[in-house]
Amino acid sequence: MYVRLLSTEGNLRTPKKGYKSITVKTEDYDYLFKEWLKVKDESSIKKGIHSFSAYITYRLAQLINNDKKIVKE
Repeated sequence: MYVRLLSTEGNLRTPKKGYKSITVKTEDYDYLFKEWLKVKDESSIKKGIHSFSAYITYRLAQLINNDKKIVKE
């Protein structure tokens, strides 16, 4: 799974073939970015996460895995 955050600076880009873009509210983006800054160094060392986009992908994968576990129970 891969999440690619697209620029909102007026230069719209489309995702690569086979990928989809995700739009989130500014408040949600800001919250996640602040969380990323808090764990950035730790995540980079322990999980190999070196970018905000990779952090979002990791968090989304966690959410999906948790949902799958709940469905199985």
